Amino acid sequence: MKRISMVWMSGWLLACMAGIAQAGTAQDVRKTAEAGMVVTGTVEVNPDGSLHGYALDTPEKLPPSVVDVVGKTVNAWVFHLSGPSQDVVKTKMNLRVVAKPVGDGQFAVAVQGASFGTPGELGYQVSGKDRSPPAYPREAINARVSGTVYLVLRIGRDGTVQEAIAEQVNLDQYDREAGMVRYRKLLADASLAAARQWTFNLPTKGPEVDNPYWVARVPVNFNLRAWGAPPARHDYGQWDAYIPGPRQTPPWIGKALANESPDAVVGDGLRTGEQRLQLVTPVGGA
Repeated sequence: MKRISMVWMSGWLLACMAGIAQAGTAQDVRKTAEAGMVVTGTVEVNPDGSLHGYALDTPEKLPPSVVDVVGKTVNAWVFHLSGPSQDVVKTKMNLRVVAKPVGDGQFAVAVQGASFGTPGELGYQVSGKDRSPPAYPREAINARVSGTVYLVLRIGRDGTVQEAIAEQVNLDQYDREAGMVRYRKLLADASLAAARQWTFNLPTKGPEVDNPYWVARVPVNFNLRAWGAPPARHDYGQWDAYIPGPRQTPPWIGKALANESPDAVVGDGLRTGEQRLQLVTPVGGA
């Protein structure tokens, strides 16, 4: 963890306070609001689980403080491999880097979450077939509420969703606690209603083809924009402000996804987790 002064980040705290009802004090907001970004790259792990190396995608687009914190964090990692290997294991990694205000214009920057895995060849993993987007709740639209819902789905052998849970809901605006609970539920319920109608392509080859079910994490984004306007761009290396929600994890999630951070994902991609390795040291360091 590194504390730095970021004058250019001051605007996101004001934005967090400007949303739903402007209820609560600035001090309340500072206790819950954070800025975050997803940093992507690759990691290489030795057969004994020690770090072989890592690389960040386009590090020149990242704030120097983020590159520094990621380096110190990743270099302390140790992994557990699912089986014996004679070769270095290389896979993609997504890191959730957060900046939290700590007073006097200072921010604590740390790696808070990670997910690993390279999308497999078509046919080896679950993939989306029909994923119609959810209806945006009218009450949330009227209140100008936006955010992201992270779903965890259990997919049966017929390609339909057997069980679904809203694992975490991050909101882009701030309200009193009761309001936050209500708006999280509105977005979660809309996401779950849509997800229960989704269908998926199942593995047709590989080690997972005979599984009794498959588990996947899917982010659902609710973004407000003017009619006909394109979705808001979130450039790589850009800080985004949000209010993180509590996490609830279903017992059937499986180790691969349970050990990953829900919000360490890019875009609206489906994730099933990296089965070959598991991070055993704290993601953000001791």
